[in-house]
Parts: sequence; structure tokens; C-alpha cells
Amino acid sequence: MLKIGLNLLFAALIAIMISSCGKQEKELKTEDEYLTSAKSLYDSALVKNDNELFNQSIKKYQEFISKFPKSEKVLFAFNQIAGIYFDNLKNYPEAINTYKMVIEKYPDKKEAKQSLFMIAFIYDETMKDKENAKTYYKKFIEKYPTDTDANDKMTESAKKMLEVLESGKSIEELILQNSGNNKTTETKTETKEEPKKDAKKTEVKKTQTIDDGTMDNAPEQKKK
Repeated sequence: MLKIGLNLLFAALIAIMISSCGKQEKELKTEDEYLTSAKSLYDSALVKNDNELFNQSIKKYQEFISKFPKSEKVLFAFNQIAGIYFDNLKNYPEAINTYKMVIEKYPDKKEAKQSLFMIAFIYDETMKDKENAKTYYKKFIEKYPTDTDANDKMTESAKKMLEVLESGKSIEELILQNSGNNKTTETKTETKEEPKKDAKKTEVKKTQTIDDGTMDNAPEQKKK
């Protein structure tokens, strides 16, 4: 009997816990409540280094996006999801898929530009998929040919990264190559200018010779 009683008590406790969790889920009504819950799960995952908690955090951000699709914080939630996939779970294909969703849903937002660059960057630096990296760097440069913001160097960076991929050289090698080309140009410029300097010196010497001759002849004419 005692054993049966303990089992019933244990079952009751589990039921209470499940019921409590259910109530806690139902209490999430506002945007801030969902975002706070997602962040809390993320912070716990960091402390415990628990991938399951990271996935729960992602799920909570996804629920937020689903319930509040017109919220100004939706793009923030997408970036959080992509960041967790990339930094914490090392799930690079899912990070890329998340960035693609941002580009598809919000093509005119600045986050779309950042997302397109990140796709190329992940293929390039993380997945070492050079062909896809070149494809997405080209897409990026085609859509954003210049950096309109002085503090935004993504187009400049994309062009350099594409040049590295297409040349097969490292960034350091390209820098050295460009430095060498600059030195060659400077040397050629200096070589062209030297004859001009010599010509001026020659003119000065000739003038001095003529002047000297004139001054020497003047006294002789007076003597005559």
C-alpha cells in the first residue's frame, strides 16, 4: 500500500509540473514576453553549454515571428536565430537558410544586405565551398555595386574576397602584388622626369657660358 501511495504521489507531482508548464506557456502573450523567454533560454544554454536549450531558444524566436509577423522586432528575431545556428550550434546550412528567408521577406531592408554578405562569407570562410562563395559574392556586388554608407565596407570587402577566390592567391599576396605594381609605376615616373632635370641644368650652363664670354669680350672692345 505504501508503495502504491508513493507512486500515486509521484504521478501527481509530475501532473502538477506539466500543468504548471502549460500555464507558463499560456501566459506568454506579448512580444516582450516571448523575446524575454527566448533570451532566457539562450542565456541558460550558454551557461550549461546545452544544445537542446539553444534549440528551444530558436523555437521560441520562431514562435514570436509566427505570432507577430508585422512586429518591428521580427528582423531581430531572425538575426538571433541565424546567430545561434552559426555561432553556437555550428549548423551552417540552417544559418544560411535563415539568412535566405530574411532576403526573401525583406529585400529592401539593410538586414537583407547583411544577410546576403553572410551567406557568401559562410560558404567562403566556414564551409570552404568556393564555388558557392563566388556565386554569392557576385550576387552581392551586382545588387550592391557601391557602399552608400561611409561606415559600411561590405561591397568593398566582397570585391576583395571575390578577387582572392578568382585569382587563387591570398589577401597577403595580392597586397604585396599591388605594392610591387605601385613601386614600378613610381620608378618609371622618376626615370621619365630625370632627363628634364638634366636639360634644365644644360640650359643653365649654356647661359652661364654665353654670359661669361660676353663679359670677357667687353673689356677688349674698350681697349680698342
